[in-house]
Amino acid sequence: MYAGAGFETGYLMIGKILAVGFVCAGAAMGQTATAPAAVGTPAVANSVPTSTAIPAPTATAAASPSRAYAFDVTSIRQIKVPLTRAMAAQDGPTPDGYRSHMPLLLLLTMAYVPQVGGAASYNPQDQIKGLPDWLLSDGYDVDARIADEDRAEWQKPESQKVMLRAMLQALLADRCKLAVHREVKETQVATLVVAKSGAKFKETDPTAEHSGGQKMPFGGVMVLNKDGMHFYGASMASLASILSVMANQGPVQDKTGLTGLYDFTFAPPADDPGPGISPLAAMFLSGLNGLGLKLGSEKGQVETLVIDHIERPSEN
Repeated sequence: MYAGAGFETGYLMIGKILAVGFVCAGAAMGQTATAPAAVGTPAVANSVPTSTAIPAPTATAAASPSRAYAFDVTSIRQIKVPLTRAMAAQDGPTPDGYRSHMPLLLLLTMAYVPQVGGAASYNPQDQIKGLPDWLLSDGYDVDARIADEDRAEWQKPESQKVMLRAMLQALLADRCKLAVHREVKETQVATLVVAKSGAKFKETDPTAEHSGGQKMPFGGVMVLNKDGMHFYGASMASLASILSVMANQGPVQDKTGLTGLYDFTFAPPADDPGPGISPLAAMFLSGLNGLGLKLGSEKGQVETLVIDHIERPSEN
């Protein structure tokens, strides 16, 4: 079976890039994106230029926190060694906060998600402007702790999702001086739809455990082995976001109408896909047919996150 060098690096590529902030890592796996709450510096954190204001009928309803949540104590230190799967496996919410050992792009895409288009995350390749190289390449050990008075609310999955997004926005504004705004445009987009043969995958078993799995920032768990990439507890919006990055399709929007959480596998291509297409892209594109899915195309709204200002984080 042809795997190619790109297959092995794909695991960390997804962990770095997909952060695809698709929802908090595992706290509400695969849920549809909701608009982030305004925190920190509201004048810049969620501003939308008036010329590209998000139309009310297509904007996703926002879940607003009851107050301006922020982490109580945060430690950030740059990781001087190569990132590993073992580091990534430790990422995600903890009983008293959040840990991350990845580039800060992960935190950015968890803190901000598109309000239009139905995507679970911004595609960093096409939907984030002003992205500095260090934000994607440099790993940081982030250990953020919540205040004692927030612990009870933190234990509720839906509350944790809203709190984490607000806290990450506040953290990035404080430690990286982040300022962003959103832009929306009408363009041709790829769409993920169900083929005439029907979907050929099953809903996930929420009680199943997946040894060696990596919690994905958009929700769900990914297990990488010689047989391919296995996803558990992932939504179709999550799959659309994976395709956006890994299959070189530009923004992909979920039009399947499937609202559950599912398990599916993408196996490495049996043959070298040839010039012009990477093994990873070939794996995902060829795998859609086996899942009873396909890509279409239509006009749609695509939202872009524009970074107006960001600095390397102050360490402590």
